Amino acid sequence: MLRLMTRLARWAAALALIAIGLVLSIPGIPGPGLLIGLIGVFLLLPESRWLRKKYVALKRRYPRLFSPIETRRARARHARHVRRRSRRRS
Repeated sequence: MLRLMTRLARWAAALALIAIGLVLSIPGIPGPGLLIGLIGVFLLLPESRWLRKKYVALKRRYPRLFSPIETRRARARHARHVRRRSRRRS
């Protein structure tokens, strides 16, 4: 039940960020619309198989563009695994 609630919360947050990003992308409205929309998309990566496939295709096509993003994702993934291991040992 907790996993379902987490997934629903992630979907709701990601869709809200994407919608806000789209609104802020309209010319004449100041704000980092594209960046906020991309953050929403990255929140959905673990949940959407279709989105993961598109991300991998873009990553292969433009490796220099996605290398900083992959570095940050790898660091975050490693930190999550370290936290999980420390919780199990306690």
